[in-house]
Amino acid sequence: MKETAMHSSRTSTQRLVTIPMLAAVAFILQYLEFPIPLMPSFLKLDFSTLPALIGGLMYGPVAGIIIEVMKNTLHMLFKNTDGLIIGEIANVLAGSIFVVSAVLMQRIGKGKQGFLTGLALGALLMTVVMAFMNAWFLLPAYAALYQMPMEQLLASFGADSVWSLILYGIVPFNIFKGAMLALVAYPVYVKLALRLQVRTIN
Repeated sequence: MKETAMHSSRTSTQRLVTIPMLAAVAFILQYLEFPIPLMPSFLKLDFSTLPALIGGLMYGPVAGIIIEVMKNTLHMLFKNTDGLIIGEIANVLAGSIFVVSAVLMQRIGKGKQGFLTGLALGALLMTVVMAFMNAWFLLPAYAALYQMPMEQLLASFGADSVWSLILYGIVPFNIFKGAMLALVAYPVYVKLALRLQVRTIN
């Protein structure tokens, strides 16, 4: 009983240390963003979702979401230049969808095949959900916060309608982003699965 309590205490302490550490790594990786040719200029690729994915595999999907929130809070405080939070909200949503899908499928599938399925599902769900979130909330919020008509905002991105921007810009970007994250995440998972103490649903 005493050994179990000590082990639980060590695990809790490790979690309290590891989650902020992974959030800090994710924040640093977020600085290494780069634009994708032929994509709208506001869409930039980075690999800051990977530490959240590792945290999710270690401690569960909620830990992955917490890392995404912490990372974007740091981004808002130290890197956001316009004071708006729409970009951070979008990043939390996209990253959380990807991480939760991958982690849950890995646990259900109990291994590499489940994780691979989760990565594919995460990329698909991220693409679909973010398409509708941009149409219904994110782009209108940008326009409102910048105090400009939607037509003017769309024109600044070279689009003539919300859905043309989404279908020809945001959707291809999220498909590409999901594929790149999967290409990096899967070999990392294969190499570190035992060290990460990945858990599965029995």
